[in-house]
Amino acid sequence: MALFLIKYGTDNSAEKIKLKNTNDDDVLIFIQNGVYWTINSEINNIKGKKFTLKSDFISRGYQESSSLTDLIDYSQFIDIIEENEKIIG
Repeated sequence: MALFLIKYGTDNSAEKIKLKNTNDDDVLIFIQNGVYWTINSEINNIKGKKFTLKSDFISRGYQESSSLTDLIDYSQFIDIIEENEKIIG
């Protein structure tokens, strides 16, 4: 199990590689421009439990209902980081 931090947009080749290599027991958090991944239905084909940092999502002009992942606040973000030993950023 690993925690993946996705912080770059959909045109970033490194993020594409990370997302292709996730497993069902991995956790993914979409932050910064990584939130753009979460408005595309292809997100449902990516393995793992997916979260989006709510403040980053809202600051880019999206409504909460537009996210196809669970939205989390900064406190929850820190909790998830502390729960995972292996982080891939």
